Amino acid sequence: MADKDFEINEFGEVVRLSNGARVEDDALWNEYHQLEYEIFSHNDKSPEKLKRFEDLKKQLGVDDNAKKNAFLKAKQKIQANAQKTMSVSEILSMKHDLQNE
Repeated sequence: MADKDFEINEFGEVVRLSNGARVEDDALWNEYHQLEYEIFSHNDKSPEKLKRFEDLKKQLGVDDNAKKNAFLKAKQKIQANAQKTMSVSEILSMKHDLQNE
């Protein structure tokens, strides 16, 4: 994210910006995340909340498959980095580079 993609308002909330202006659907995204939290973390699956959650999902264009794919890609990247081992010479050269900065 660039430095100007978001701002922090007087309440400590992070607000996304679009070309320097507040994005109108921030309130919808906040509601979506609140409902997601209540439904899945607190198992509060009242019919009203589920219906509103699905409506917001359609309105905001949330794609469950994209979320799953992003998670799998991140998991694969972490696993690839975890499997990479560094030699002693690489570690020493990194230390030397840091000292020279």
